[in-house]
Amino acid sequence: MGLPKPLGPFAVSFVEFELRRTRENSHPGSISEVGQENCAARNEVSPAEAGLQGAPPMRIFYPTSSNSSWSVRDVKDRSWIPEVNYLRGFLCKSVPPSTQLRRGLVWGLSYLIYPFLFPFLLTQASVKQPLLIPESDFNKDDRLPVIVFSHGMRSCRTTYTATCIDLASHGYIVVAVEHLDGSGIIAQYHDHKGKSTWLEHARSEMEFDDVPMSFRSDQLRQRVTEIQKAVDVLEALDQGLLSQDSNAIKGRTSMDVKFLQGRLNLNYLGMHGHSFGGATTISVCGLDKRFKCCVAEDVWWNPLEQDAYDRVAGNIPVLLLNTENFNWESLKDCRKKFLNARAQACGEGDSVVTELLTMKGTSHMDQSDFPLLFKRASKRAVMKDKLDVHHAKDINSRASLDFFYNHLLPPGTGAPYLVDVVKEDGEHLIVGQVR
Repeated sequence: MGLPKPLGPFAVSFVEFELRRTRENSHPGSISEVGQENCAARNEVSPAEAGLQGAPPMRIFYPTSSNSSWSVRDVKDRSWIPEVNYLRGFLCKSVPPSTQLRRGLVWGLSYLIYPFLFPFLLTQASVKQPLLIPESDFNKDDRLPVIVFSHGMRSCRTTYTATCIDLASHGYIVVAVEHLDGSGIIAQYHDHKGKSTWLEHARSEMEFDDVPMSFRSDQLRQRVTEIQKAVDVLEALDQGLLSQDSNAIKGRTSMDVKFLQGRLNLNYLGMHGHSFGGATTISVCGLDKRFKCCVAEDVWWNPLEQDAYDRVAGNIPVLLLNTENFNWESLKDCRKKFLNARAQACGEGDSVVTELLTMKGTSHMDQSDFPLLFKRASKRAVMKDKLDVHHAKDINSRASLDFFYNHLLPPGTGAPYLVDVVKEDGEHLIVGQVR
């Protein structure tokens, strides 16, 4: 068990950062409800830190030149399920906590299974190793391009680790956020006293289709704000504006706030997301000009409100990377509406890069880590010509890497960002019409 090795030439490591909360009434995802100056004065924090309130926790993957061996004490930190409560969240998907008895059953099963599970679900990323000093001309100032990753519904910051380390192994710093809008399987954050707190999946007692779409639209708006706040935090870290006390994460994975100072090339900032995270990606990139291009996988378009398409159409390069089975009529109608809005957003005679690729023989969760870790448990109705999950992961990552290479980085950028193209990938990809 465990995730496969990264595709790129570099080893990958990770650290974690969560901006500490500065108010007793601070709620996950809430944006400063009081004046920043009052907040800063009352909590003795810098104005920069006060202005960043509302940023989500983040796991930061990055390339490293270190080949140090992993120690036993790294096992829990490297586990795909770093805390027992994440397992509880996943079990709640199968056993909805609609009664006290069910909740008790899930709690009991979680604590029974977890000790036997987490040591075997390891990621191919070390903990807190030195950040790579690049040798290419593009990185002559030691700065690396950045990609922000937004997870999907009932997921968390570790659910797409295979994709994140594939990107990081090619020279990108990849920031996987953990959304605090209630869409995650469960989410961990720290309150204003530094106490670890858990935010459970919102409306988990309801059937998925019974949750009002207006509620999902509200979640989407919060997700967009969280991504923008995360980028604000990255800018502050790059400029050295935060103190070590600003990081609420403690322990071995805690990031030194000076670690990324002067190392982030935010002039080359990309966005990546899956499902609800795909909708988040499309929305934030249409609104925030700091993002230069994006890859949106299996976009769940439905939470976008009718009047939002023109606002988020944008004109940056977009890759819509889809699986074959995630493609019903209403979803296709929403996608067509977005593509039409993008076409209209361009001036006459101008063009905008929009690529549409579909992987044959795949379904929605094939773009996450689930089928890689739980191949038997994730088996569903047999698809004709079902693509091997490891092959699907590699094709998905290479398509994303190739897009970022061509549309995020300056022309002529060489290794390590240049992707080894596999000719056979084209046999499994359908190039869609975007007009």
